[in-house]
Amino acid sequence: MKVLIISTDRALLGERVSTGDALKRHKDYGSLIDKIDIVVFSKQGYETKKIGSNVTCYATNSKSRLFYVRDAFGAAEKLLEDNEYDLAVCQDPFLTGLVGLKVKKKYGTKLLVHFHGDFWKNKYWLGENYLRLGLLFISKRVVPQADGIRVVSGGIKDKLIKAGVDEDKVRVISTPVDLENFKQADNQMIDSICSEFRGKKLVVWVGKMRKEKNLEFLLKSFKKISKVCGEAVLIMVGQGKDFSALNKLRVELGLKDKVKMIGHVEYSRLPGYFHASSLVVLPSRHESLGKVLLEAAAAGKPVVATKTTGAADIVVEGKTGYLVEIDDQDKFVKQVLKILENNELALKMGRQAYEKISKRFDYMQSINQVVGLWNEIESGFKGNDI
Repeated sequence: MKVLIISTDRALLGERVSTGDALKRHKDYGSLIDKIDIVVFSKQGYETKKIGSNVTCYATNSKSRLFYVRDAFGAAEKLLEDNEYDLAVCQDPFLTGLVGLKVKKKYGTKLLVHFHGDFWKNKYWLGENYLRLGLLFISKRVVPQADGIRVVSGGIKDKLIKAGVDEDKVRVISTPVDLENFKQADNQMIDSICSEFRGKKLVVWVGKMRKEKNLEFLLKSFKKISKVCGEAVLIMVGQGKDFSALNKLRVELGLKDKVKMIGHVEYSRLPGYFHASSLVVLPSRHESLGKVLLEAAAAGKPVVATKTTGAADIVVEGKTGYLVEIDDQDKFVKQVLKILENNELALKMGRQAYEKISKRFDYMQSINQVVGLWNEIESGFKGNDI
């Protein structure tokens, strides 16, 4: 089987990100089929990257984002001159989906569209940029013509079905996360972190610093948390376009000693921060999965998260952590303090979180489910859950 993927994930081209294991994941997909070629939307300056014996990434190297679709389709056409792909897989139902649809129409290749985000009927996602109305329009054109749709949580599947999408085409398969990497961490690193913050109770946030992550809310909430619990320190791991603005707000709020923004951390070093923490927080306005919640659970840590579609699929309220309504600062502060001030509760929730995700989320099972879906679509979609 040969698969053509259209993606926006520049980590596949070697770009450094704190929160991704995309290279390993796609290499493992490749181990189960004949060939994977990946076209990645990018600005200029990237080289072709081989990430496995049969997995190759090609950058569009576009002069501007305005040319992403044109250049991605051009790159796909060049690949199609020498390859007959069984399936085109698109990272989203928007611009990558549009490229995939063009490939399907011209070459007859079957099309799988991913929903890695919670887009439809989501006022928070739309409210961040009303130009997204155009993306929604594109998605409503692409989705009905797809041969299959993969979503990462049951809540997103429910939304699509209510919107009239054929249920037989939709599969729920979470993003494969190798949780074995988070069950243990380097003891020297944990000791180093604990030594740096001796006597402190660490709260950890990990992700890309973007608007949907609701990080202004987190900083303002933590100001209240630190007034009650003087030992609390927030460690923010990751980069993004909002880094500078958030750093400025951190200083303005008088949190210079209470909030540490440490920027990029190699993915292999993330487990150390989870294991050194008391809990992990995720106050996003929308999350399709929230794999950081899985990583925290694998490390045996409780979480406090907003009640997004993804978090609601992972967190068991009151047992593995707490879910609060989006932007409910009083409840968010209360639940974080409840865990920080009760070590026994934190340990119990962490154990229960580990037990829950260990049974439900298995890395190789998810890898096999993804490739199984590819094969099913290629051979004729049956409409039965994997």
